[in-house]
Amino acid sequence: MTALSASMGHRVTAYRPALFLLYVQSVLALSALSIALLIALSEFSGHVPMVFLSKGNGPHPLSILSICIFSFAILRRSPFKVQTWWRRGLFALVLMICVTRLAEIFLLKSAPLSGLAMTFYRDAPSVGISMGANTALSLGLFSLGALMRGRASTVAFVVTVLGLVPVSHAMFSYFFDMPSGYGAMSPPTLVLLSLAGLSQLFVFFRTPLLRPFLSETPWGRMARRQATAATVGVFFLGVVFHGPDDTGLAGALLSAVFWLSLVILLAAGPIFERIERERRGLSREMHRQARRDPLTGLLNRRAVRAYIDQHTVADGRMETVGVLLADIDHFKRVNDTVGHMTGDAVLSELGKKLQSKLRPSDLVARWGGEEFLILLPGANLEQTMNMAQVLRAAVASHISWEKDGQREPVTLSIGVAIYTADGTESLEQAIQKADTALYAAKSQGRNRVLCHNAPGSGAQSKTIADYRPKAAALH
Repeated sequence: MTALSASMGHRVTAYRPALFLLYVQSVLALSALSIALLIALSEFSGHVPMVFLSKGNGPHPLSILSICIFSFAILRRSPFKVQTWWRRGLFALVLMICVTRLAEIFLLKSAPLSGLAMTFYRDAPSVGISMGANTALSLGLFSLGALMRGRASTVAFVVTVLGLVPVSHAMFSYFFDMPSGYGAMSPPTLVLLSLAGLSQLFVFFRTPLLRPFLSETPWGRMARRQATAATVGVFFLGVVFHGPDDTGLAGALLSAVFWLSLVILLAAGPIFERIERERRGLSREMHRQARRDPLTGLLNRRAVRAYIDQHTVADGRMETVGVLLADIDHFKRVNDTVGHMTGDAVLSELGKKLQSKLRPSDLVARWGGEEFLILLPGANLEQTMNMAQVLRAAVASHISWEKDGQREPVTLSIGVAIYTADGTESLEQAIQKADTALYAAKSQGRNRVLCHNAPGSGAQSKTIADYRPKAAALH
């Protein structure tokens, strides 16, 4: 349970910027909707400051209506939910309004839709404003991106980003006092489209282009720093070099530099994400190889101490650990007679057989050469001795090698000891006791299990013939 909690905590930390955007997304959408409604109501009440009124520098009622509909459609508790039919309908309505307005600007000689919308304003005849092409283009692209999100999220993300380009141009024009950009978008419209556009953009946090940018990987952190530096740099250049500009070229140039920097970072994200994924895979493989024996796939000496610390001493719940040290009898004869390839096959097969007889919580490691260390957390002496006999019998009856057409069984000599986590002895001392018992088993004829007695009394013989377990086997 602790490991699961730690894993979940690591994943949450790894995508903390994305989780922050999920929260901000709803706040931005709600802000855009609230401000748009406030501006709309101001035309009927007249109690709101003039900067919010659609008179000369305010948004057209068609812009307010479209932004209200769009902001309401993207306002949701969770961006993970599938778009409902009514949300898609609202996005399609906004897209249709924007396409109609663009047709009024570039194709038609009249503006029937804009004129109809103006009739809803309190003093419409005196207001000479209209929904600009930049506003219609941005809102249209936002709506198109929202409609495409379910089918082609990456393309929809790009379309949404394109919708922010006219917004950024208007922002630079107002910030650096470039009159040529004033007529394209009023200040209230700029604020509303910035809020709505960013809210729509943040919905795409899981797309391949934006996901690496929001991760807590080294690349993600570096990319966010570079994006911040590019933004500050563009505004710094505008402050230092701006001057009277009636052509709009300076604003367009600054906007182009900003978006070029951002596009480069977003395009590089999936590449660096793949590199980071490969790096983590290689790191895991190197970690596995550092802890595993390459021939048998069993743990090695280095992994034994970490295993004991994790499963016994660290939590203090394991009172005893059964220690078995097994050695293959006459293994040198296998290599000398039929070669090292057969010897390697015997080692690999024996490792699999030992693992198949043990519990998931037990440990089996290749201790060196033809020696194997088995640790049984929580096992007492009787259970450990019984398991040693089970392993010895299983190897002798299932593993063999061939010599001159005859099958030669593989046998084990096993030394047994008990490790207690009461501080009276170390794991190394328990392993040394098992090694002493193993040496005695070799001296007494091999293919047997010997248990080390209390300190100072040597080893006690426990052969298959005279051993009678007093407790049940370890399950």
